[in-house]
Amino acid sequence: MVGSPPVLAFAAICAACIFCMVEVARAQDQNGTSAVTDPAEARALNSIFQQWGISAQSDQWNISGELCSGAAIDTTSFDDRNYNPFIKCDCSYNSSSTCHITQLKVYALDVVGVIPEQLWTLTYLINLYGFFSL
Repeated sequence: MVGSPPVLAFAAICAACIFCMVEVARAQDQNGTSAVTDPAEARALNSIFQQWGISAQSDQWNISGELCSGAAIDTTSFDDRNYNPFIKCDCSYNSSSTCHITQLKVYALDVVGVIPEQLWTLTYLINLYGFFSL
């Protein structure tokens, strides 16, 4: 019986760790899948990118067709040179169920033409960074 209390303590610690990991995974899943990009903004950005002949790097953001995903919602710096074109989103709207595009970077990508009307749909945009030949 001398070995029983340490075994019980170890089992209790393991159970507590498993419970915590399950709770963290559930919270991350809820945060990661419940928020979606405003559909009007998604259509607008896709149209703008199509007009400009550019596309998102799907391994960085716009994962599985959801614009506000990956680096667009994590701690990646908007100024990171490895992300171009790039957006950042704020997913705190409607009880964290809606994401709005707040930053758009299109730097030195030879974008030529007029400013697309769809840009006005991005009403939450606070930072537009780019070098344009418009």
